[in-house]
Amino acid sequence: MANELAHLNDTQLMQNLQTLGTEFAKSGILGVSNPSQGLIVALTCYTEHISPIEFARTYHIVNGRLSMRADAMQAQFLRQGGRIRWLVSTNEKCEAVFSHPEYAPEGVTLSLTIEEMVDSGIAVDGRGQLKQTWKSFPRQMLRARVVSEGCRMLTPGIVAGVYTPEEAGEFGNAPARTLDLAKPIAQKEVPVQALPEPEPEPEPTAPDMEEVLLEHEETVNLYLRHIGWLSKEDSTWRNLSTGQKKKIAAKIDSFITKAKQYVMSLEQEEEN
Repeated sequence: MANELAHLNDTQLMQNLQTLGTEFAKSGILGVSNPSQGLIVALTCYTEHISPIEFARTYHIVNGRLSMRADAMQAQFLRQGGRIRWLVSTNEKCEAVFSHPEYAPEGVTLSLTIEEMVDSGIAVDGRGQLKQTWKSFPRQMLRARVVSEGCRMLTPGIVAGVYTPEEAGEFGNAPARTLDLAKPIAQKEVPVQALPEPEPEPEPTAPDMEEVLLEHEETVNLYLRHIGWLSKEDSTWRNLSTGQKKKIAAKIDSFITKAKQYVMSLEQEEEN
């Protein structure tokens, strides 16, 4: 795609990328839901000289942010000579030794526990309850966090400015604030006010369907082809209709369970 656009001037290039982004949004490919996200995909493909298929293997868009799959981070880390030796990977703890012949030949041990994620507030919602993704897939969430930290520590060039879907999904939408150190900070007297009435507890939020489907993409796609919701070999859950996605979102836990059971039945048939 980059070669086809190389002869265009800046204005023509941006117009073509915007058009391509709009087409991405119309098709719903790569999880794109609006032209702005489509433009992000088009720009990324152009600047990194990759195809949309390679983008899908490497990146996701979560809450309007570009995020890199944890397995893509791990693959690039290994391609650059890094090594990962997993010591523990359970629902309670993940621990691994990351090494690199140039940057960390002796290895660095990184570990993370579900307790630490709860205490930091990352794995809990506004009501203090464990988030659905952390409740359903604690081992995978811990492993993705450890991979991100290890790659970011030893080979930051792989993930500079990009986070995993698990991390990006936890970012708020609050506007960024900066502090001008050249200006003195004014000290204001704050009048004593009565304590405000306590706000009602927020309603529990539904789990992020896309995040769950991304975590079990291969299993989900196999099951969708089995039940006839996907007819083409190269199609994925992203190609489902809005109505089909709503049905999955309404019973996401049950859907994932059925998908896992189906894949397990296939594995058992192969063994027999």
